[in-house]
Parts: sequence; structure tokens; C-alpha cells
Amino acid sequence: MKTKTYIIILLVLLSMLSSTVGLASPTTYNFSFMNEDISVVLHTLAKISDVNMVIDDSIKGNVTMKLNNVTFDTAMNIITSAKGLSYRQVGDAYIIDPADISASEVVKLRYTRAVDIKKTLESVMGSLKVKVDIDETSNYLIISGSPAGCARIKKILVDLDVPQQQVVMEAKVVVINKTDNKNLGVDWTWSGQTSDTASGTIKYGVSNVSGVPYVANYTISALLSNGNAKILARPKLTTISGKEASILIGDHIPVLTTSTSSGSTTTSISYVDAGIKLTYTPTVTADGSITAKVRTEVSSATLVTAINNYKITTRQAETTVCMKDGDTMVIGGLIGSEETKNNTAVPFLSNIPLIGSLFKSVTNSKNENEVIIFLTATVVK
Repeated sequence: MKTKTYIIILLVLLSMLSSTVGLASPTTYNFSFMNEDISVVLHTLAKISDVNMVIDDSIKGNVTMKLNNVTFDTAMNIITSAKGLSYRQVGDAYIIDPADISASEVVKLRYTRAVDIKKTLESVMGSLKVKVDIDETSNYLIISGSPAGCARIKKILVDLDVPQQQVVMEAKVVVINKTDNKNLGVDWTWSGQTSDTASGTIKYGVSNVSGVPYVANYTISALLSNGNAKILARPKLTTISGKEASILIGDHIPVLTTSTSSGSTTTSISYVDAGIKLTYTPTVTADGSITAKVRTEVSSATLVTAINNYKITTRQAETTVCMKDGDTMVIGGLIGSEETKNNTAVPFLSNIPLIGSLFKSVTNSKNENEVIIFLTATVVK
């Protein structure tokens, strides 16, 4: 048996020498075994690769294999997978165990929620034959499975459990009379104004390019001072990169819903958000810019007396943009109209039959407003 083993080692060493001629990197090997003891095969692999290896004495069985031009890692993966084994690296040594040996690891996360990490790991848990449980209170991960699978999950966690970048989002919600809005010229071709001679051009709704503020800001300021525009809100909030943040400036409107079943009618009340709703999901890219998914909704509620219920009118806009840190995005076009009816009458005379209509008048007017939202995102350093 010893003579046979020495002959095998000699053949593999000769194969290794022939495969390493030149400057090939990494080193590759050729293996050929016929019904050989798996412990002998693993020992041979450790010997020719000059690595430390500990083989559990419970590992039994023979293997027949022929591999050409494979690296040490590839050979290890193929051999252990074929025989239902697992391996893990401890320091500069490899430990070979049966794959059904179970190990458990408890990992406390520092920056990321355990429930979020578990969702991320679901795609690899099956292939690594591990199970991951969580303790939300202490933010622990409990990893169980093969020692090799547990070790690989821990390596993945090193890259996942890192401090999350935060983004501060500041919004300015302005409502402008539509007539003034037309005079304002919201056609995304405003000119820059740092002095009487400076100029610039709006690009993709960003209102600040290379530090040049635009005329729109000056015009809106003038409208505000004249009472023709109104700042509805200036909310400011912070969210983690990749997490959604939302703002509602409005009310919860009760809406009646009637349903009929088996001859009986049931009326229930549900609440619908009406006003200005902003949903913002920023993602900080590798170069420090911000890719944001933005959804805005402007809705108004009108009481319909005929049905004693509210009618909700909604205007929506949704987009995904990429901005530099500190740039401002402008969302416009959220136009709404309001119709009013004014009755004017002369007391007493307007109530005289037949001629009363001569002493009263009805005036119908229609007013259009546009909501413009300025969003400025800044990465927290």
C-alpha cells in the first residue's frame, strides 16, 4: 500500500512540474486516481500544494478521479463536493469534516438591522447549506449549518455590516397662481443670474449647475413678497441610503364605502390622504452622487352634497434622477383648478318677483394654481 501511495505522489509531482513550466499563475495540477482512499487523495493534494491539512478520521470511502490543469481551490471544491465533505480554513491550515457536522455561530451586527441582513442572505443560504435566524431585540444573527458554510457567511457579513450613508432631504413646496406661473415661464429654460451678465441653462430639472443660481428663485421671491405665491411647507428629514422617506402635508379625509351582501347594506369609513405627498428614495453611488426615485402627489378633496361623500382629485408625477451632492431638483406641472361662484344681490329688491333678477348677479370664476417642489439632497459626511 505504501509503495502504491509513493508512486501516486511521484506521478502527481511530475505532473505539477510539467504544469508549472513558464510563468503560469496560479499553479495548476493534474490528478489521476483509480478507486483510491479519499484520505490518501486529500493527503496527496496537501502534500503537492504545500499546505497544512487536518482530515477527520471519520472520513471513509474511495474515489476515482481525473483532473487536468486545476488549481488547489478547484480541486478541493470538486473532491469535497463529490464526497459530501466540507472544509474550512483556520489560519494557514485546512480542516476537512463530513458535511453533516453542524456548527453554530452567533454574530452581533453593529450597523445593519438583522432582519434586513437575513433577507440579503436568503439567496446564498441554500447553496451554503446554512440556516440563519435572528434576534431583533439584540440585533443578533444565529447561523447554523456546516462549518464551511458558517465561515463563508461570516466573511460575507464583513462586507454587509458597514455604516450606512445618510442623506438629508430638504423640500420647499411653493404654490403659485397659474397666471403668475405663466409670467414666471416655468419652461426649464431659465437663465442664471449671479450678476447682470451671468447666464446658465436648466438641465434635467436641476436648478443649480456649477453654483449658478437661476432667475426662477429671484422671481419666486418677488411673487412671495407680492402675495402671489405661497410657501406651503419647508420639511427637512434624514434617511438612510436605499431607504424610503415620505412626507404628507394635508389631511386624512373620511370616505364612505357602501357594500351590499345577502340583502343587507353595510357602510364603512376609510381614510384617504389628501394634500401634498412626497415619497423619496435616495441611493448614494460610489462617486458620491445621489440617484433618487421621487414620487409626488397633489390631491384635493371636494364634498359632493348629492351623495354626501368626498371626491378626491389627484395629480401625480414620478421620476428617477441622478444629481450631484447638494444639487436641487425642481418638480413642476402639478396644476389644479378651483371654480367659485359668487352671488351678489341688492337686499329686498332682489326678492321682488319678476323684477328681482335685475337687482342680483352671479359671477363664475376659475382659478388655476401650480405646485412647484424644490428638492435639495445632501450626503451626510
